Amino acid sequence: MTARGKLAEQAIGLARRAACEVRRHWRFLVGAGLALAAVAVAIDRSDVQGRYDISAGYAVRMTCESDPESILWSGGCDRVAADIARTDKPNFIELYRAFVAAHHRHIPSPATRRRFAQTPCDPAFDRDAALKGTRFVLEPVRVRFLEACMAEHVEAIKAELDERDRALMTIEREALSHEALLAGTLANLTEPLVIFAGAVVLAALLIL
Repeated sequence: MTARGKLAEQAIGLARRAACEVRRHWRFLVGAGLALAAVAVAIDRSDVQGRYDISAGYAVRMTCESDPESILWSGGCDRVAADIARTDKPNFIELYRAFVAAHHRHIPSPATRRRFAQTPCDPAFDRDAALKGTRFVLEPVRVRFLEACMAEHVEAIKAELDERDRALMTIEREALSHEALLAGTLANLTEPLVIFAGAVVLAALLIL
């Protein structure tokens, strides 16, 4: 047998062994591939979210800056004044919590919806008057209050928006850094829906 023939035979043998290993470990390979894809998507999404959060956090600060017409929308800025004044760099845990608050919580929250779902509306309540002159009157924040028909409901939603705005400003203070990217990636990967999907895929691979 010639040298070329021996090389061809060796290559065929290696290919057969590789195919055999793939058949034996296909579950692991598929799982690893899906996991890597999920991480890649989470990283890309974190990058997009972080870039949006920088401008959104800056918008909160701008809304609360002194301006000849700021009386029309700056009411309630005192609620986040301490966060506007902060200049320190957040740590990883703060960034992770900020990404969760900014991107993985609904406003109004399910708890707030349940709390006021069965509560009768206040016939004397005026939603427009309650929001007038505050930073909550601006779009698209205003739409968060469409279901509110009493003062307590409005205050509950305001508190949730305050938490989101604090989160946006936390991410803005960190700006585009590797730590922020990792924190956002972890927040995306630990979202309940993602964890559930991962569990379903793992169960399917074990059963097949």
